[in-house]
Amino acid sequence: MHKRIEASGNPSEHDDDPTVSALDPTRVLPTRMAYLARIQTERIFLQEVSGPSLTFGECHDRMLRIAACLRQLGLQRGDRLLSFLPSSIDAHLLWMGSACAGVWEVSSNPELRGEFLRHILRACGARVCFARPEHSDVLAAARAAGLQTIEVDRGLPCLLDAPAHALERYPQATDVATVIYTSGTTGPAKGVILSWAQMNTYIGRIPRSWLSDADVAYSPWPMFHVTGRTQLITMADVGGRVVLREKPSVSEFWQDVRRHGCTTSTIAPILALLLAPPESPDDRDNPLRVCFGSTSGTHNMRCEERFGIRMVTSYGSTELGFPIVNRDINVHTMQYTGWLRAGYEARIVDEAGHELGPAEVGELHVRPARREMMMVGYLDQPEATAQAIVDGWYHTGDACVRDQHGGIRFVGRLRETIRRFGENISATALEAVILEDDGIAECCVVGVRSEAAGQEILLLVTSARDALSVEQLYARLAERLPRHMCPAYIRVVDALPKTPTGKVNKTALAHLAGKEGAWVSPASVERHSSDPAAAAAAGSNDE
Repeated sequence: MHKRIEASGNPSEHDDDPTVSALDPTRVLPTRMAYLARIQTERIFLQEVSGPSLTFGECHDRMLRIAACLRQLGLQRGDRLLSFLPSSIDAHLLWMGSACAGVWEVSSNPELRGEFLRHILRACGARVCFARPEHSDVLAAARAAGLQTIEVDRGLPCLLDAPAHALERYPQATDVATVIYTSGTTGPAKGVILSWAQMNTYIGRIPRSWLSDADVAYSPWPMFHVTGRTQLITMADVGGRVVLREKPSVSEFWQDVRRHGCTTSTIAPILALLLAPPESPDDRDNPLRVCFGSTSGTHNMRCEERFGIRMVTSYGSTELGFPIVNRDINVHTMQYTGWLRAGYEARIVDEAGHELGPAEVGELHVRPARREMMMVGYLDQPEATAQAIVDGWYHTGDACVRDQHGGIRFVGRLRETIRRFGENISATALEAVILEDDGIAECCVVGVRSEAAGQEILLLVTSARDALSVEQLYARLAERLPRHMCPAYIRVVDALPKTPTGKVNKTALAHLAGKEGAWVSPASVERHSSDPAAAAAAGSNDE
């Protein structure tokens, strides 16, 4: 199957110029939906792997009905609404309907529990939360004062009663599009306010000339991450289709892609798992043409060769968008994260803020040509916003290096984080919750290398009792932690090394921070054994 895209290394301005797309009112998603509903009324836009689908016309009608219903509920422009829905047609319609009503949609991970959930419920200031019936007990247990929880069945029947009134004003590029919470890598998670202008900059990462209305994007990623929304923006721009799955599944990936004719996707978090099974003669018998890959140049090259997919990489964050791309991955460029897109400038600085030269590692700062091309700010945290954006430069907190030709390579994270399957996990925030357990005197979490996951979580603890049951400790933690934050490995130690100020010295943990001899969580075993690809990856993963 010949699918390879022939493309120049420097896309034209029409293909990718965020300075143009950012403030273009015709590319703002709800406005774009109104246009497509007129010219492609019966064409399917959103489809779930489980079967339901909606045309452009139906999507536009329902988002207007939802906007009218939210007004009937008393929500005003600038009010916040919490979406506790999984990635689905319903979640995307609620997002677009909220925007049409001028309401700020805040999306939360339905798997959050305990203090992680309570923090977001307190911080987001939402008056109303929409959730599936199966999640209402979780919200009730969190006891969020002043929050009205409305249970919504699939299809949002309770939100479609109002008639679809024509809008006097569609959202503008500078209006708020959504609020997405960070992973809490520098403390408690912060709500990032994103405008439609920043959303518009996602257009062009894959050059527009590479795509058409015949393309189909596969999106199994949650909406509490930017990745769960980018495909909608890209496909609305070209008039294509989006196929949704509530949760990513490695074992179902190729079946979904082939059944629905998907031509593009983001596969970075699961790329290692897709490569894990033995090669098959039909590996290239798939419709995918271009996908976003991982930070591993080796994995990207293997994926291109094995599956016949052109791989693209991009660097960015919720706050910044995606200013760096690599669209031509080969043996000479595979080590690079990429090059700056039009409309962005970058510098790499030392701890004192002095700019460094080529081949010198420092913190990456990025400044867009227009302030609207990155986050509006952190929700109700002006001080944190001022610390992150100084004189128009966003301080990424990431260590990078640049060569004399402008190629940028990501080196590591300056902040103390664990990155598991593309998810940033704050070690500090996680340790604070674990320390609430009465059986633990001290604890420390570290990331251990995993070819499949990037990193897995190793928990080191000292016992507050004569004996500590690791199995019982894990069971207690599993009740209070999101699944992706549960440790894969636990080791009970006599003592943790300390700095002169009494803090745990993580640089002195080498003799304790390996997986050998550690207790392995049942969820980790189940996770690998329940999916053939994951099991294969786990089998080659032990160090």
